[in-house]
Amino acid sequence: METKNSFFSNSLITLTRQLASIVIGITLISVLGRTLGKDGYGEYTLITYVPLMIMTFLNLGLNSSTIYFVSREKYSLKEIFNTNVLMALLLSLIGIIIGTVVMFLFKESKFDELNLSLLFASLFALPFMLGMIFLQTIFQGQQKFKTFNTALLIQQLGTVVSVLIFVLLFDLGLEAAVFSFGIGYFCSVTYCLIILFTVEKLQLSFRRFSKAYLKESVTYGIKAHISNVMTFLNYRLDIFFLGFFLGKGSVGIYSAAVNIGERLSIFSQSISSVLLPRISSSKETMDRNRITALVTRIMTLFMILLGVAVFILSDFIFDVILNSEYESSSLMLQLLIPGIVVLAVEKLLSNDLAGRGKPELNMYVSIFNVVLNVILNLVLIPSMGIKGAAIASSITYILSFMIKVIIYSRETKVKPFELLVIRKSDVLLLSSTAKKLAKSFM
Repeated sequence: METKNSFFSNSLITLTRQLASIVIGITLISVLGRTLGKDGYGEYTLITYVPLMIMTFLNLGLNSSTIYFVSREKYSLKEIFNTNVLMALLLSLIGIIIGTVVMFLFKESKFDELNLSLLFASLFALPFMLGMIFLQTIFQGQQKFKTFNTALLIQQLGTVVSVLIFVLLFDLGLEAAVFSFGIGYFCSVTYCLIILFTVEKLQLSFRRFSKAYLKESVTYGIKAHISNVMTFLNYRLDIFFLGFFLGKGSVGIYSAAVNIGERLSIFSQSISSVLLPRISSSKETMDRNRITALVTRIMTLFMILLGVAVFILSDFIFDVILNSEYESSSLMLQLLIPGIVVLAVEKLLSNDLAGRGKPELNMYVSIFNVVLNVILNLVLIPSMGIKGAAIASSITYILSFMIKVIIYSRETKVKPFELLVIRKSDVLLLSSTAKKLAKSFM
């Protein structure tokens, strides 16, 4: 059986696996960017964002509430598992119908340069996409982070291996890239089901469907859901605006910068995914405050140093990963870095608030972010082009971070200085941890 390790042990396990995901993610960007070209990569981005957007809008926050209720152990795993599977199937069917209708409504729009057959085909990844987030969060709620991160890694590996075979080796182009997108989710769902059937001894039986769990789960999750929808729109609306105003070539250049920039947030995600169930299961307010403050101080320093390094090396990064066709992506990444740095820190505070049962606070900030981001994109993209999208994102992320720090400070009585400024004791802790890790590898 997989034991519940300490917070830092779980974070290290998650971080190690997500370091591997950085390599996989960059490999995927490099292969698709080089083989498809900026137009093809832009089209791939727009096509795959459609099922991602539908999944985000339709999941009802069940992924967030699964973590919460599994960690609280209020409902049995049998009830949660079977309810989640049935909802994944039902919501994916609704998603395919909605996606098909929307696709035909926009058939004569400025997005008509997209391959509509591939766009329709991408919708059939929805059952596996919803299935993955509804199942892997069971492991996250159990604080079984080896299994949780393996599920994430398998999804990425499934995609990149499929891309290497069908896109790079057999040169099957955009069609194979979209097919590979769905393969990754299929592989992850298969792994999750195998573990749940063999290790957890669960059985698929819709008689175990729980109306009570579903009702309470949606009630809790809808607050986090609205926040997640707003966050998705905040992260992705610039892509759609670029596609509308400037075309898929610009999307290819910009999304290359965004996708590489998002690799920086892997470090924050690895700790955030551990923090949410840890805070949810903790009964002591001081314990919650102490852990989050310590982690946030360390993450702030780390992300600033990492951001500076990537800013300096951005030209070199794109020379190695892509080619001269993406030369402009380096500047886009530099413009995005300030926002990416503070966004990574903000995610820690967001997960802490959600773990305290107050996801609505994140929701309010996210709604503000979307409104601001839409306004900035509509103003800056027509006048500044791709740079306008990057500047709009960074401004939004920075203001969002400042607001979230104020909210968190008022909610927990932890002063911003205590939350963000590194202490001597933190440095000593990092030093001793580094020595222990060095000994373990010797």
